[in-house]
Amino acid sequence: MGEPTENEAIVEEREELMVSLFADGKPNLRLAHFLKPASSSIDAPVPKLFSLHSFAPEALPFKVGFSGWRTPSKCWGFWVDVLRPRYQLIWEKAGIFEAIMSSTCAIKRYDELIIGLAEKWNPATNTFIFPWGETTISLEDVMVLGGYSVIGFPVTCSRDSHELREAEDKLLEECKKLQGGVGKRIRQKAWVQSFMGTGKDIEHEAFLSLWLTRFVLQDPLGVIRKRLFPIACLLAKGEPMALGPAVLAGIYRDLTLLKETIVAIESAEVDDSVLEVRLCSPMQLVQLWAWERFPALQPKPKAIEYHDPRSARWSNVKILKVDNVRMVLDSSGETFEWRPYARVVDNWRFHEFYKEKEEWISVDQPFSRELFSFVLCLRPSELVGLGPGSIQQYLPHRVAMQFGIDQDVPCHVARSNETPEVAWNNYLRPINGSKFYVPSRFFESDITVQYLEWWKKVSMVVQKDVIKGITRRRRSSRKRPERIPWVKPRKGENDASVPPGFPPKLASVKPEPCVDEAEPEAFEVSNKDTNVTTGPLSHDKCYVTNDQELSPSVADNGGPVKIELSITPTQKVMRIETQSSGPARVIKEVAKESESEIEFPLDDKENISRYDETRAIALDMKVSRLEARVSRIEEAFAKLKTAKRA
Repeated sequence: MGEPTENEAIVEEREELMVSLFADGKPNLRLAHFLKPASSSIDAPVPKLFSLHSFAPEALPFKVGFSGWRTPSKCWGFWVDVLRPRYQLIWEKAGIFEAIMSSTCAIKRYDELIIGLAEKWNPATNTFIFPWGETTISLEDVMVLGGYSVIGFPVTCSRDSHELREAEDKLLEECKKLQGGVGKRIRQKAWVQSFMGTGKDIEHEAFLSLWLTRFVLQDPLGVIRKRLFPIACLLAKGEPMALGPAVLAGIYRDLTLLKETIVAIESAEVDDSVLEVRLCSPMQLVQLWAWERFPALQPKPKAIEYHDPRSARWSNVKILKVDNVRMVLDSSGETFEWRPYARVVDNWRFHEFYKEKEEWISVDQPFSRELFSFVLCLRPSELVGLGPGSIQQYLPHRVAMQFGIDQDVPCHVARSNETPEVAWNNYLRPINGSKFYVPSRFFESDITVQYLEWWKKVSMVVQKDVIKGITRRRRSSRKRPERIPWVKPRKGENDASVPPGFPPKLASVKPEPCVDEAEPEAFEVSNKDTNVTTGPLSHDKCYVTNDQELSPSVADNGGPVKIELSITPTQKVMRIETQSSGPARVIKEVAKESESEIEFPLDDKENISRYDETRAIALDMKVSRLEARVSRIEEAFAKLKTAKRA
C-alpha cells in the first residue's frame, strides 16, 4: 500500500490470520480491526532506528535538568482551593479542571527510569523501541494522566474581541507595575503575592497565567510569560484550548533532545566540564506513563477519592527502585499493560470510549467531546505547540494495541509541518468514513502474521544494540568525539587569519533586554485554497524572549551569532538546549554559582537551575577544550617565567 490519503477511514475491518504477540499458538483466522494506514506486506521499510546507547547509572557523563518538572507548593495548592468553588464549572467547560487538579499532585522523580526510557526513544517515529515491541506516550496518556484537552483552539491562535483584549491589557498593565523598570523579569512569587486572594477582577486570568507558565508550557527561568496571556484569557471565559497536543509535542521534543545527546556523547569525555541537558516539558507524564504500564517498576498506588485526577494515585508515593531499570524495560514484554486505563480503579470514572462492548458509531451523528477526543487519539497527525521544535509527528497506528485495536505493519505517513497553520489543519481535518469503531475495554488485541515477520527484522537490530549496550557498560574508557553532531561550525570559522588549533574570533553582539517577548505575529491568510479551522495562528519560530536569552542571537541572515562574554575560572557546565524547530541544538557554557544567590519562586528549589543564566556563552565543545588547554599552558608559562626571574 502507498502513502495514505486524507480520505481514508481511521479504522479498517478485515479478516486476517492473527497471532498473540508472545504466545506460541497457531495463527487464528478472524475478523480484526486495524488503524490506518497499514500495509499488508512484510517488505514495508523498517523504521530508521537510532542506536540504543546506554550508560551505567554511576557513569552517566552528563546531568539532566528537569525545568518542566514542577513540584506544587503549599501556596499553589491554597490558591487552587480558594478559586475552585467559584470557577470549577468554567474549568470543566474549558476542559482544564483535571489538569489544574493534577498540578497539585507531587510526583517524585526517578531519574534512572527517565534516562532508561530515553535510551529506547526513536526520534524518527516518536516511539519507544523495546526488544519486544514498539510503544509510545500518546494523546490518550496526556489526556488521562495530565487531564489536558486534545480539542479546542490551538495554543498558537489569537482571538480579537474587546472583552478578551481588555483583560489582556489589564494583565500587561500589572506586569509594568511589577517590573519596576525596563529589563526586569517578573518572578512567579511576586505574581502570586500581587494577585492571590486580592479579589481583583483579573485574579482568575492571573491564576491561569501562572498555571500555564509553571505547569503546562513551562518557563525554565521561573518568570511569567506574557505570551500565554491570550490563552489564559480564553480559558477564563470557558473556551477550550488544545493543550494536550502542545504538551505532547514538548515531551517528544525533549525525549529527542535527550536521546540525541546520549548518542552524541556516548563515547565522549568532557575536559573540566560537566554536560547538562535541560528539559522544559512536563516529563513527569513520561514517568507516570511507565508506572501505569510496567508492573515491575510500579510503586504502590494511593487510593483516590471521587473526582480526583488519575495522577493523584501517584502523588508522593515511595519510588520502587530496582537494581537494573534497563533490564526490566527490556524484559517486560509479557507483563506490559497495553491498556491500563481500561482497568477498574476505585473511585475513578471511565471515559466514555472505554466501552463494555465494541461499537460502530455513525460519523453523521453528533459526537460527544470524549468520543471526538478518542478519534483524535487514533489517527496520525501533526502536534502543534509553542516554541522551538513545537511541531511533532504523532503516529498512533504504530502502537494500535495501546488503544485495544489489532496491529498490522504500519505504513509511512508523510509530514504536513510546513507551517503551524498547515500542521493544525492536518490535526483537525474532517473525520472520514461513514462509521467509527470503538473497541471493548475487555478486548485483548493481537498482531497479524505479517507484522510478526516484519517485527523480527526490527527486533534483530534492537537486540544487537542491547548486546552492544551491555558490552559498553562493562568498559570504562570512552573516546571523545570531534564535535557534537548538531553543533555546526559557522561559515568562515576556520579563517586563514586564525592560527590552527586556536578558537576563531567570536562575533560580539548586544544581548536582548531582559523583558518578556514581544507581541507575536499572526499568520496572514494565504491566497491559496486552504481550510483554516480556527483563525490566525502565531508563527512556529516565535518563542519567548526568556528562551531567546539563553540561546545564541539570530543574525539578520538567520544564522547563529555567538556571544562573547568574560567568565571567571570557576567550574563550568556545558548546557544543551533546544534552539530552533528541527534537529539543530545549542551548547552553552555557564559559570556555576552559589545556590544562595538564586531566587527560588514559590519555594520550589529543585526546579530552578543553580546556574547564572545571564552569563551564558555559546561555545562548542572543541573550542571549550582548546581554551581550557591554552589557559593551563599560559598559567604554567607564567609560573616558569616567575621562577626564572627569582
